[in-house]
Amino acid sequence: MNNQKLAEQVKKKNIIDMAVGFTAMMRFCQEGSGDSIKKKLEDSFEGLEQINTDQDFDEMHRDFCQWFIENIRLAKSGEPPSYGHAAKILDIALKVYIYYCKMPTSAKAETLVPLLNGAIDTPILRHLFKKLKDTYKEPFSPSLWTIKMINKEVYDSLQKVIRSDIKDSFKSSILPVQYDDIMWRRLNR
Repeated sequence: MNNQKLAEQVKKKNIIDMAVGFTAMMRFCQEGSGDSIKKKLEDSFEGLEQINTDQDFDEMHRDFCQWFIENIRLAKSGEPPSYGHAAKILDIALKVYIYYCKMPTSAKAETLVPLLNGAIDTPILRHLFKKLKDTYKEPFSPSLWTIKMINKEVYDSLQKVIRSDIKDSFKSSILPVQYDDIMWRRLNR
């Protein structure tokens, strides 16, 4: 391997290391899970060049989250994590890799950024359920919800709420990956 390829490979690994650290989720996973999660992210990110449609992206996202649920265990209980745990790690890692670092290339990142989902942490989750409660006048109790309760169906619904809130609150001028940046800062002061 030439030095340029080595440098590029190390760059990708470093970005993934930073992204996984940025999620602050490793403390919820059993000890030793970090390396296998990072390896799976690397493998998933190798296929980013082939993603051209929403369906391609959704398939990659679903495959990673399913792998995560089947192969990772929570630190305290030893139980499988939720789809919400997996999606938070993947969505933040994708944000760092594609949106912040413009990987795998600047041109490809530009086509992928609109496909990225908004990452959901507990404060954003509670905000989204408050939006649902206000919109539908349903008796949601946002304070009771946590990421561990999010399955695939709930995750997909919450992504729709994010897009609806973008339309209502931001006049459709931002993307979901930008929404979670803004809302994270707003809700975690």
